[in-house]
Amino acid sequence: MDFATLKLKPSPNQFLLCPDGFGNAKPHAASPVFDAPPSELAQKVIDVALAEPRTELAEGSAAELRFRLVQKSALFRFADDIDVQVVPQDGSKSALAVYSRSRVGYSDLGVNRKRVERWLGKLT
Repeated sequence: MDFATLKLKPSPNQFLLCPDGFGNAKPHAASPVFDAPPSELAQKVIDVALAEPRTELAEGSAAELRFRLVQKSALFRFADDIDVQVVPQDGSKSALAVYSRSRVGYSDLGVNRKRVERWLGKLT
């Protein structure tokens, strides 16, 4: 998944968080700027995500500053894909580009937004 060419789907079962002016698609929310170097923030995001149930690192790494996570729902095991890219900012600061979306269905009842917001809360 490439944030530079991303086009959002017409369905509401997705959530995009990006720094201002980053990527092609209009985000649902702007990323805060974290007072952490990119590699440190990337590892923190992975740690927060993997602490949640039914979540795995599918590809990429903290060292690459890009990775994909998959989290499955408890009841039906529906998979959601979460792509993350850490975006270096001025100095030793960084921000996040996160695209969380459901693989199936039209509505997610806000699950993807809530996930990203929960992770942000644990990072700040």
